[in-house]
Amino acid sequence: MAKSFGASQELAEDLVQEMYVRLHKYVDDPQKIMYSETEVNTFFVYVSLRNMYNSLMKAKSRFEFVDVSTLEDELIFEEANEDAENHLMQLYTDIWDKTEDWHWYDKKLFDLYHNTDMSIRTLEKKTKISARSIFNTLKNARERIKTDCNDSYQAWKEASEE
Repeated sequence: MAKSFGASQELAEDLVQEMYVRLHKYVDDPQKIMYSETEVNTFFVYVSLRNMYNSLMKAKSRFEFVDVSTLEDELIFEEANEDAENHLMQLYTDIWDKTEDWHWYDKKLFDLYHNTDMSIRTLEKKTKISARSIFNTLKNARERIKTDCNDSYQAWKEASEE
């Protein structure tokens, strides 16, 4: 199942082991994860693995590390990269400028989700707001950003492709 999300063999094995640990730790009643005496609830296992994989990928995308020792100095400071970096900074600025005009609720949820490592479920527990409401708010926020910041995004995309 874990490999169906795009995980490598090693990562899939790690996810499965972590899932077993979590099941043992968090599931008090084994009947919650069983269809019958002998049949495991495969949907529960699938959702658990998928959530763990997505959380890992989300965290990994936030902290991408580059081994600078393998890069040549002249490649790091090329004008094209500097131009792309300037456009990226402009895109971030535009996004945060646009969010300033949003309703406080939308702005706060967007900020909490994108600037912390909290998942929607964690936000739901901490804020007592339903996961559905958080999901819809974030979905609408992304759509607004796509619409409002499209020009900045296209400029960054073109500069980064050069």
